[in-house]
Amino acid sequence: MLLGTTQAFSQYSDFKYKKRNHSSDSWFLNSTKESRYFAGGIGLNLFNYFGDLTPKDKFIKNAFKVTRPGASLFGTYHLANLFGIKGEIIYGRITGDDFNITPYASGSSTRKYVRNLSFKNDLIGLSLQGYMNILSDPFEYYKRRDYNIYLMAGISMYYSNPKGKLDENMESPNAKRWVALRPLGTEGQNHPNIGGKYNAVQFGIPFGLCARIKLSYRLDLNIEASLTYLLSDYIDDVGGSYVDLGALDTDLARAMSDRSQEQIAVMKNELRDMDVINDFTNYIEYTSIYDGNNYRVLEGFGNSGDVRGGGRHDIIAITSFKISYIFTK
Repeated sequence: MLLGTTQAFSQYSDFKYKKRNHSSDSWFLNSTKESRYFAGGIGLNLFNYFGDLTPKDKFIKNAFKVTRPGASLFGTYHLANLFGIKGEIIYGRITGDDFNITPYASGSSTRKYVRNLSFKNDLIGLSLQGYMNILSDPFEYYKRRDYNIYLMAGISMYYSNPKGKLDENMESPNAKRWVALRPLGTEGQNHPNIGGKYNAVQFGIPFGLCARIKLSYRLDLNIEASLTYLLSDYIDDVGGSYVDLGALDTDLARAMSDRSQEQIAVMKNELRDMDVINDFTNYIEYTSIYDGNNYRVLEGFGNSGDVRGGGRHDIIAITSFKISYIFTK
């Protein structure tokens, strides 16, 4: 009898479930394959970067300054009334600039202002996440709640290619204004005695709090706020220490490694406050142990062992507005 009942239950059509309203029967019904459905859509994303080039002062104000748009394509598979999985293709830009820092807010702020590093990075990524609804949805998708809140977490990977903008007076190959920083080895990654390049593919752990709003029979609006903790500190090309400039193999690499002496903040094309720099540090000279040349740098910048990055992993914040269409019949 039990076997026959189970077989009969499995033969019910979607119409019969609608008619009999099995959504109110039991948790068992809400966990069967009849409650599963596939949806997909597009999203508009807002990207924020938090890392070595993020000021500690005016944290929120800076977040708005560096917000950049992005887009995504995604598909979700609703496994049960509470759980589902989502796959997503993501594109977005992140950016950071030491010039956004208030110079005299603190000693570390002044140091970052003098450091004068900046970057942009156009990220292309893949993400696989699981999500859990806070509120249990009814059995059939067409009887889903008008709204729900859900948690999500998973794993993501990004193709990362941080770039730096050149000063207009700086010579560059093929007259490029933006140059990829990873091939330059700005922290000595190209030198055999210092270390290898960081990987162009960056992995991360995304997690967030989200909301779903029912728009129509098959359409939903999803609003997602998530953080991605990256398993690397080089999404911005800044992570360790300066190296002896003689260890770098081109003038371009040396120029992009230490930008503390530039008078122009290249991202804003504005003059820097040279009084801040002169009050904080002085010029020194050293002879490179690698190429034997003399280099004139600001003390604390552009020499072996000087701190360039903070050593903490970077974070990407993404706010998404997504339209989802349910494809299940």
